[in-house]
Amino acid sequence: MVSLNNENRKRFLGEFYTPLNFAQKGLEYIEKILGKNLFDSGQYRLWDMAAGTGNLEYYLPTEAQKYCYLSTIQQQEFEICKQNFPEATCFQYDYLNDDVENVFANGKIDYEKTWKLPENLRKDLENSELKWLILINPPYATSQKANGKFKEGVSDTKIRKFMHIKNLGEDSRELYVQFLFRIHKEFENKNVILSLFSKINFINANNHQKFREKIFHFIFEKGFIFSSANFSETSKNNAFPVCFSIWNFNKNENLQNQTINFDILNEKTEKIGTKILKTEDKNKFLNHWVQRPAAKIIFPPLGSAITLKIDNKDKRDRIAKAFIASMMCAGNTLQNQNQTAIFSAPAASAGAFSITFENFEKSIIIFAVRNALKKDWLNCGDQLLQPNKGISDEFICDSVIFSLFNPSNQTAALRNVEYKNQIYQINNQFFPFLLSEIRSWNVSESKIKNSFAKDTDRFVAKWLLSRKLSVESEKVFEKGREIYQYFFENLKKLNLELFKIESWDVGWWQIRNCLKKNKISKSLFCEMKVFYSELREKIASQIEKYGFLQ
Repeated sequence: MVSLNNENRKRFLGEFYTPLNFAQKGLEYIEKILGKNLFDSGQYRLWDMAAGTGNLEYYLPTEAQKYCYLSTIQQQEFEICKQNFPEATCFQYDYLNDDVENVFANGKIDYEKTWKLPENLRKDLENSELKWLILINPPYATSQKANGKFKEGVSDTKIRKFMHIKNLGEDSRELYVQFLFRIHKEFENKNVILSLFSKINFINANNHQKFREKIFHFIFEKGFIFSSANFSETSKNNAFPVCFSIWNFNKNENLQNQTINFDILNEKTEKIGTKILKTEDKNKFLNHWVQRPAAKIIFPPLGSAITLKIDNKDKRDRIAKAFIASMMCAGNTLQNQNQTAIFSAPAASAGAFSITFENFEKSIIIFAVRNALKKDWLNCGDQLLQPNKGISDEFICDSVIFSLFNPSNQTAALRNVEYKNQIYQINNQFFPFLLSEIRSWNVSESKIKNSFAKDTDRFVAKWLLSRKLSVESEKVFEKGREIYQYFFENLKKLNLELFKIESWDVGWWQIRNCLKKNKISKSLFCEMKVFYSELREKIASQIEKYGFLQ
């Protein structure tokens, strides 16, 4: 485990103390399943393996303490628990590292070995007559890049090694899934109810499909979902769904065969709606819909519209035959919305692929679906799915126009780009107008006008030639034409060099930023914003109709 000072540890490891009102609400949901006086019989034991300061147990009746085991990795938290729950068994314990070899040795747990677990807990675990309530809010940290920094070593635990043995390497990156992996083994063949505060991705994410198929076969009983913004010291701008889910270990069923129905709670823990999560096979995910052709041709990699990205160890400097553009397309949820963009050369990013003549329409639909919906805390974890019906020509055209004038369209024309001792010309195949039309415009800069010579129309302009646009797309396209014309008329007033503008097939990103830098054409962009919002809303309104979201 990594070494951190106390100030940074909680955020790095995703350790957030459960708000007391949601902890209390969790107990109410447990009572609906197990009854209000579940500890009266003395048959139940409770273990919270990531107790922190004991917020989850705060509202338990005092007489239940003697049946409770509260463990936490931190000495300070252990002292608080011991003070607040004097009748409970409180102990300092690292659930992802302590006693792990004993739990997984020879496929059978041997309680006669040397353990860090308290003796009374070991004896209770051996007692087949007892019933168990696991109540836990484990840390949410993941060993991947977050805000530009890599959380190196965050998932390096003993549990992770055993997950790799089970071929669950990708699943093992998240600490809370590691907790679930050990719990599954430690409580195998026991009478158990698991009550879990967690992220929702173990239910629906691509990288946890193996975990669901091999390990997590339990029956969902009840639960609720709320915003992570309710945790202290968390961002409201990047909030995500946190669920409280109750699972019955005594019944086995693949999650793919279950419908997970959550109550949606507001900050006052009032029910304001219902959210259904359905586990789908990853082969139905939207990012598996498009064919990703083999990329073998060397081409300069881009980190932004006009900037080369050559400092990566993983260069990602290849394009496919019939290349039109590159699409950055990381992940498969709306949470990855800001990782969706189009470039005129290979995007130096995981998940990027070549847009070609063959996959153009599907690629642009994916771009539109990922960008048209407004992301919020409730939908940002939803998996996007392949359409369940044929896509209309109008939706395809709307998606193309939407992509042309989207801020994440970072296609650009770049001339004489040096890479690996070669000189490349990067054309903008997303230029939307024919050369014959551009030649009739007032182009005020002779260098740009001279670039017309011996050139040919770009792909998207030719694609649009035979298409009929909807009213909404037509408004956006015509306003776009007006902005392009204005740009060409005012070339002499603009700082073309700053945005590497040297040819007629200039990109929308280059035009937009160049005009804004010179603080002209503000009214045109305000008008465009109105029309573009109408088109966005139209596309968003059809996303469920086509089955892109459940």
